[in-house]
Amino acid sequence: MRFFAFLMFFLVAGAFARPINDGNKLYAAGDYAGALEKYMKAREAEPANPMLFYNIGTCQYKLGNFEEAKKELESAVRMPDKAMAAKAAFNLANTHFRVGEKASEPSARIAAWRESVGYLKKAIDLDNDFENAKKNVEIVQRKLKEELDKQKENKDQNQDQNDQKQPPLSEKAKQVLARALQLCKDGKYAEGKQMLENLIAEDETAGQLNGHVQRIDDVIEIKAGRKPKTKIDASNTDNDLEVI
Repeated sequence: MRFFAFLMFFLVAGAFARPINDGNKLYAAGDYAGALEKYMKAREAEPANPMLFYNIGTCQYKLGNFEEAKKELESAVRMPDKAMAAKAAFNLANTHFRVGEKASEPSARIAAWRESVGYLKKAIDLDNDFENAKKNVEIVQRKLKEELDKQKENKDQNQDQNDQKQPPLSEKAKQVLARALQLCKDGKYAEGKQMLENLIAEDETAGQLNGHVQRIDDVIEIKAGRKPKTKIDASNTDNDLEVI
Protein backbone atom coordinates (compact mmCIF):
# COMPACT_ATOMS: atom_id res chain seq x y z
CA MET A 1 0.00 0.00 0.00
CA ARG A 2 1.33 3.44 -0.92
CA PHE A 3 0.54 6.71 0.83
CA PHE A 4 0.30 10.30 -0.58
CA ALA A 5 3.93 12.11 -0.96
CA PHE A 6 4.34 14.94 1.53
CA LEU A 7 3.37 18.50 0.68
CA MET A 8 6.06 21.15 1.06
CA PHE A 9 5.37 24.89 1.38
CA PHE A 10 7.31 26.86 -1.21
CA LEU A 11 7.50 30.33 0.28
CA VAL A 12 9.93 33.23 0.14
CA ALA A 13 9.99 35.05 3.45
CA GLY A 14 12.71 37.52 4.41
CA ALA A 15 16.39 37.01 5.03
CA PHE A 16 16.12 33.36 6.11
CA ALA A 17 14.24 32.34 2.94
CA ARG A 18 17.34 31.43 0.93
CA PRO A 19 18.30 28.28 2.89
CA ILE A 20 14.64 27.23 2.85
CA ASN A 21 14.39 27.80 -0.90
CA ASP A 22 17.64 25.92 -1.45
CA GLY A 23 16.24 23.11 0.67
CA ASN A 24 13.02 23.05 -1.34
CA LYS A 25 15.02 22.69 -4.57
CA LEU A 26 17.01 19.80 -3.16
CA TYR A 27 13.85 18.17 -1.85
CA ALA A 28 12.20 18.47 -5.29
CA ALA A 29 15.27 16.76 -6.77
CA GLY A 30 14.94 13.90 -4.30
CA ASP A 31 17.99 14.90 -2.24
CA TYR A 32 16.28 14.68 1.15
CA ALA A 33 19.52 14.60 3.15
CA GLY A 34 20.73 17.74 1.38
CA ALA A 35 17.38 19.44 1.90
CA LEU A 36 17.45 18.54 5.59
CA GLU A 37 20.89 20.13 5.94
CA LYS A 38 19.59 23.37 4.42
CA TYR A 39 16.54 23.42 6.67
CA MET A 40 18.68 22.82 9.75
CA LYS A 41 20.88 25.74 8.65
CA ALA A 42 17.77 27.93 8.31
CA ARG A 43 16.72 26.91 11.82
CA GLU A 44 19.85 28.56 13.26
CA ALA A 45 18.37 31.93 12.27
CA GLU A 46 14.70 31.05 12.84
CA PRO A 47 14.48 28.38 15.60
CA ALA A 48 10.73 28.89 16.11
CA ASN A 49 9.73 29.03 12.44
CA PRO A 50 6.78 26.57 12.13
CA MET A 51 7.60 26.01 8.46
CA LEU A 52 10.90 24.48 9.53
CA PHE A 53 9.30 22.08 12.00
CA TYR A 54 7.12 20.93 9.14
CA ASN A 55 9.82 20.67 6.46
CA ILE A 56 12.41 19.08 8.73
CA GLY A 57 9.84 16.53 9.86
CA THR A 58 8.96 15.80 6.26
CA CYS A 59 12.60 15.24 5.29
CA GLN A 60 13.10 12.95 8.30
CA TYR A 61 10.07 10.97 7.16
CA LYS A 62 11.49 10.63 3.64
CA LEU A 63 14.80 9.47 5.11
CA GLY A 64 13.02 6.85 7.22
CA ASN A 65 13.88 8.57 10.50
CA PHE A 66 10.37 8.22 11.85
CA GLU A 67 11.02 9.05 15.51
CA GLU A 68 12.71 12.32 14.53
CA ALA A 69 9.90 13.00 12.06
CA LYS A 70 7.28 12.55 14.78
CA LYS A 71 8.95 15.07 17.10
CA GLU A 72 9.11 17.76 14.41
CA LEU A 73 5.63 17.19 13.03
CA GLU A 74 4.09 17.12 16.50
CA SER A 75 5.44 20.65 16.97
CA ALA A 76 4.01 21.71 13.60
CA VAL A 77 0.57 20.29 14.50
CA ARG A 78 0.43 22.59 17.52
CA MET A 79 0.98 25.73 15.44
CA PRO A 80 -1.93 28.22 15.18
CA ASP A 81 -1.92 28.16 11.35
CA LYS A 82 -4.78 25.68 10.72
CA ALA A 83 -3.76 24.98 7.12
CA MET A 84 -0.24 24.02 8.18
CA ALA A 85 -1.48 22.10 11.23
CA ALA A 86 -3.82 20.04 9.03
CA LYS A 87 -0.99 19.11 6.66
CA ALA A 88 1.30 18.35 9.60
CA ALA A 89 -1.37 16.09 11.13
CA PHE A 90 -1.68 14.29 7.79
CA ASN A 91 2.08 13.77 7.53
CA LEU A 92 2.23 12.68 11.16
CA ALA A 93 -0.51 10.13 10.48
CA ASN A 94 1.56 8.73 7.59
CA THR A 95 4.60 8.56 9.88
CA HIS A 96 2.71 6.55 12.48
CA PHE A 97 1.40 4.29 9.73
CA ARG A 98 4.95 3.54 8.57
CA VAL A 99 6.05 2.86 12.15
CA GLY A 100 3.20 0.36 12.38
CA GLU A 101 4.23 -1.31 9.14
CA LYS A 102 7.73 -1.89 10.50
CA ALA A 103 6.61 -3.05 13.95
CA SER A 104 7.35 -6.70 14.69
CA GLU A 105 4.86 -6.97 17.55
CA PRO A 106 1.14 -6.91 16.70
CA SER A 107 0.39 -4.74 19.75
CA ALA A 108 2.87 -2.09 18.56
CA ARG A 109 1.41 -2.22 15.05
CA ILE A 110 -2.13 -1.76 16.36
CA ALA A 111 -1.05 1.12 18.63
CA ALA A 112 0.73 2.94 15.79
CA TRP A 113 -2.20 2.56 13.40
CA ARG A 114 -4.60 3.84 16.03
CA GLU A 115 -2.39 6.93 16.33
CA SER A 116 -2.45 7.25 12.54
CA VAL A 117 -6.26 7.18 12.46
CA GLY A 118 -6.36 9.78 15.23
CA TYR A 119 -4.14 12.23 13.36
CA LEU A 120 -6.01 11.72 10.10
CA LYS A 121 -9.24 12.60 11.88
CA LYS A 122 -7.52 15.66 13.35
CA ALA A 123 -6.45 16.71 9.84
CA ILE A 124 -10.06 16.41 8.68
CA ASP A 125 -11.28 18.40 11.70
CA LEU A 126 -8.86 21.17 10.80
CA ASP A 127 -9.71 21.05 7.09
CA ASN A 128 -13.04 19.46 6.24
CA ASP A 129 -12.16 19.51 2.51
CA PHE A 130 -9.01 17.42 3.02
CA GLU A 131 -9.88 14.65 0.55
CA ASN A 132 -6.56 12.79 0.84
CA ALA A 133 -7.02 12.54 4.60
CA LYS A 134 -10.54 11.19 4.11
CA LYS A 135 -9.24 8.53 1.72
CA ASN A 136 -6.36 7.57 3.97
CA VAL A 137 -8.45 7.27 7.12
CA GLU A 138 -10.55 4.63 5.36
CA ILE A 139 -7.39 2.77 4.32
CA VAL A 140 -5.82 2.79 7.78
CA GLN A 141 -9.06 1.88 9.54
CA ARG A 142 -9.42 -1.10 7.21
CA LYS A 143 -5.82 -2.20 7.89
CA LEU A 144 -6.38 -1.75 11.62
CA LYS A 145 -9.55 -3.84 11.56
CA GLU A 146 -7.76 -6.60 9.63
CA GLU A 147 -4.98 -6.63 12.23
CA LEU A 148 -7.40 -6.69 15.15
CA ASP A 149 -9.38 -9.52 13.54
CA LYS A 150 -6.16 -11.45 12.95
CA GLN A 151 -5.11 -11.05 16.58
CA LYS A 152 -8.53 -12.16 17.80
CA GLU A 153 -8.37 -15.22 15.56
CA ASN A 154 -4.89 -16.10 16.84
CA LYS A 155 -6.02 -15.63 20.43
CA ASP A 156 -9.01 -17.91 19.86
CA GLN A 157 -6.80 -20.56 18.24
CA ASN A 158 -4.32 -20.43 21.14
CA GLN A 159 -7.17 -20.74 23.62
CA ASP A 160 -8.52 -23.77 21.76
CA GLN A 161 -5.06 -25.36 21.82
CA ASN A 162 -4.71 -24.70 25.55
CA ASP A 163 -8.14 -26.14 26.21
CA GLN A 164 -7.20 -29.27 24.27
CA LYS A 165 -4.02 -29.71 26.35
CA GLN A 166 -5.87 -29.56 29.67
CA PRO A 167 -6.80 -32.93 31.19
CA PRO A 168 -10.52 -33.55 31.75
CA LEU A 169 -11.87 -32.75 35.20
CA SER A 170 -11.83 -35.63 37.64
CA GLU A 171 -15.15 -36.82 39.05
CA LYS A 172 -14.25 -35.23 42.38
CA ALA A 173 -13.50 -31.90 40.67
CA LYS A 174 -16.84 -31.98 38.85
CA GLN A 175 -18.69 -32.61 42.11
CA VAL A 176 -16.85 -29.84 43.98
CA LEU A 177 -17.42 -27.41 41.09
CA ALA A 178 -21.13 -28.15 41.16
CA ARG A 179 -21.28 -27.50 44.92
CA ALA A 180 -19.25 -24.28 44.59
CA LEU A 181 -21.52 -22.97 41.85
CA GLN A 182 -24.57 -23.77 43.98
CA LEU A 183 -23.04 -21.82 46.88
CA CYS A 184 -22.53 -18.85 44.56
CA LYS A 185 -26.11 -19.16 43.36
CA ASP A 186 -27.17 -18.95 47.00
CA GLY A 187 -25.07 -15.81 47.42
CA LYS A 188 -22.29 -17.52 49.38
CA TYR A 189 -19.51 -16.39 47.04
CA ALA A 190 -16.65 -16.43 49.54
CA GLU A 191 -17.41 -20.04 50.50
CA GLY A 192 -17.65 -21.08 46.86
CA LYS A 193 -14.37 -19.37 46.05
CA GLN A 194 -12.59 -21.03 49.00
CA MET A 195 -13.92 -24.44 47.99
CA LEU A 196 -12.55 -24.05 44.45
CA GLU A 197 -9.19 -22.75 45.65
CA ASN A 198 -8.81 -25.79 47.91
CA LEU A 199 -9.75 -28.07 45.04
CA ILE A 200 -7.20 -26.47 42.69
CA ALA A 201 -4.49 -26.96 45.30
CA GLU A 202 -5.34 -30.67 45.71
CA ASP A 203 -6.46 -31.84 42.24
CA GLU A 204 -4.16 -31.51 39.23
CA THR A 205 -7.09 -31.59 36.81
CA ALA A 206 -8.67 -28.53 38.45
CA GLY A 207 -6.17 -25.89 37.25
CA GLN A 208 -8.58 -24.94 34.46
CA LEU A 209 -11.02 -23.68 37.12
CA ASN A 210 -8.89 -20.62 37.90
CA GLY A 211 -11.15 -18.62 35.63
CA HIS A 212 -14.15 -19.52 37.78
CA VAL A 213 -12.29 -18.37 40.89
CA GLN A 214 -11.41 -15.06 39.26
CA ARG A 215 -14.99 -14.44 38.16
CA ILE A 216 -16.30 -15.20 41.65
CA ASP A 217 -13.67 -12.84 43.06
CA ASP A 218 -14.86 -10.12 40.67
CA VAL A 219 -18.42 -10.55 41.89
CA ILE A 220 -17.22 -10.24 45.49
CA GLU A 221 -15.34 -7.04 44.62
CA ILE A 222 -18.33 -5.54 42.81
CA LYS A 223 -20.70 -6.35 45.68
CA ALA A 224 -18.23 -4.68 48.04
CA GLY A 225 -18.37 -1.53 45.90
CA ARG A 226 -14.89 -1.98 44.45
CA LYS A 227 -13.71 -2.35 40.86
CA PRO A 228 -13.01 -5.92 39.67
CA LYS A 229 -9.38 -6.97 39.87
CA THR A 230 -9.32 -8.41 36.37
CA LYS A 231 -8.49 -6.09 33.50
CA ILE A 232 -11.32 -5.60 31.04
CA ASP A 233 -10.36 -6.98 27.61
CA ALA A 234 -11.03 -4.14 25.27
CA SER A 235 -10.37 -5.96 22.83
CA ASN A 236 -5.69 3.38 -3.34
CA THR A 237 -2.80 4.72 -3.38
CA ASP A 238 -0.45 6.50 -1.22
CA ASN A 239 -0.82 10.30 -1.25
CA ASP A 240 1.80 12.25 0.65
CA LEU A 241 2.12 15.94 1.12
CA GLU A 242 5.21 17.78 0.02
CA VAL A 243 7.30 20.26 1.98
CA ILE A 244 6.13 23.83 2.43
